Amino acid sequence: MEKKKDRRGLFMAFAASALLLVGALVIASVISPNAVSVFGSHSDTAQLTVNVVEGYTEAPIKDASVVVVETGKVYQTDENGMTQNINVPVIRDTRYDDIMQKQWGEITLIVYKEGFIPYALFYLQVIGGQTREGVKILLFEEGQTESTQPFSIIEGPNRVWVDALVEMYRPK
Repeated sequence: MEKKKDRRGLFMAFAASALLLVGALVIASVISPNAVSVFGSHSDTAQLTVNVVEGYTEAPIKDASVVVVETGKVYQTDENGMTQNINVPVIRDTRYDDIMQKQWGEITLIVYKEGFIPYALFYLQVIGGQTREGVKILLFEEGQTESTQPFSIIEGPNRVWVDALVEMYRPK
C-alpha cells in the first residue's frame, strides 16, 4: 500500500513538472519566439504578393516596378497588377523588446510606374514563414492629384499589439 502511494506521488510530481515545463516553453515562445522554437522552426524570411492598381478606378496596373528596399530587388506586376511571390527578410524592430516584443518584421516597398506618382510604403508587416497576399498599392497618374510628391504611407503596428501596449500603460 505504501509503495502505491509513493508511485502515485512520484507520478503526480513528474506530471506537474512536465506541465510546468510545457507551460513555461509555451509562454516563452509567445513572449520571445526567436528564443524558443517548440512548435516548428522560426523563419527569418517571409513571402508577399503585391497588387498595384490605379488609385481612382482600382484597375490593375501592368509592368509597375515594386522595389523591396531591404534587398534592392525589383519585381514587375503582371496584367492583373500582381507580383509573383516575393521572398523578403523578416527584420524585427527590437526597440520595444524590453516592453513588449513585436512578433513580426517590417520592410519597405517603393513602387514605380512611368506616368504615375511613386509610392513608398514603410513598416509593412511580415511574419516569418508566412505569406502576406495582395498588399494593395494605389498609384495615381501624374497630373491627377494636387501634389507631384511621392506618396509616403506608414503601416501602423498590429492592432492586438497596440491594444495590449495601451492597456499595459493605462493609469490605474
